[in-house]
Amino acid sequence: MLAELRRSPFLDDLTPTDRRVVPLLLTLPVGVIAALLAAVICGAAVFVAFAIGGGGVQATERLMAMIGGGETPTSLTKVAFVLSLLAFINGGMALAFVGVAGLLHHRRLISYFTTAPRFRWRLLLLGLGLFAVTIGPLLLASAALDPKAPGAPILAIAPDLAGRLAYAALVVSLLLIAAAAEELVFRGWLIKIVGAWFPDPRAVLVLSGLLFSAIHLDPNLDAFLVRLAMGVGLAWMTLRLGGIEFAIGAHAANNILILLFIQPMALKPEPPHGFPLEILVIAPLMLAGHVALAEIAARWAPLRRWTRLAAV
Repeated sequence: MLAELRRSPFLDDLTPTDRRVVPLLLTLPVGVIAALLAAVICGAAVFVAFAIGGGGVQATERLMAMIGGGETPTSLTKVAFVLSLLAFINGGMALAFVGVAGLLHHRRLISYFTTAPRFRWRLLLLGLGLFAVTIGPLLLASAALDPKAPGAPILAIAPDLAGRLAYAALVVSLLLIAAAAEELVFRGWLIKIVGAWFPDPRAVLVLSGLLFSAIHLDPNLDAFLVRLAMGVGLAWMTLRLGGIEFAIGAHAANNILILLFIQPMALKPEPPHGFPLEILVIAPLMLAGHVALAEIAARWAPLRRWTRLAAV
């Protein structure tokens, strides 16, 4: 299967411009400044939107204080505020940072999303659906077998069907945006940069996965290994399918299932804990699952036709 990765169109479009040192060195400080400005603008926009459409400035300030105190959001309004900040701040930062990188490397922004002529929404939906129906049941089973599991957040967030449907709609729509932001930076931009200097796809997979896991700054080794496996698997999807659309869907599906059925959003970092040995089994299985999903999408003719993958 590595032979297919070596022929990935996501690496084939690299040019000597992508290996220039000066644009790369400028991307980091200039891109970070642009990303921070975007974060301020997007965060202010979310604050104003909730102040106008909700309970006013004071109520929105209390929502900000909730985040600062690391409280778990327990109402629809609180969840909507936190997820909106997560989605739009991360989305704005990702677009600003990668936009700067594109300008400095003379590369169109769309090339960090896909090598197809346009963004492939059907491939995104396929990643979302395939992950949900294949790996999703395994996640739900592991939560059901955990005696310390807090219970499905969608059942606790509201007592009625309307409130639960509203929660599901918020989670799905806003986590798709948040996943797209992460994929744009850690698969779209980072794979281009790593691939420009290390054309061997094995190096691309490992380095992009390591950087993706390390940037989360989680002190727990088990969390590092799980994110490493997930990062390598999402990078495989990107290389195999010539873009980040499928990876966005799979990434979002993982987060959506967690917030709907496994555990509520935590605003405090995970405290240090011992290393659970079962991670040595779970992490390789997670990587294998991501690879298998990419191969199903790439090899199964009906799916290729539906997603128009053959046109890439």
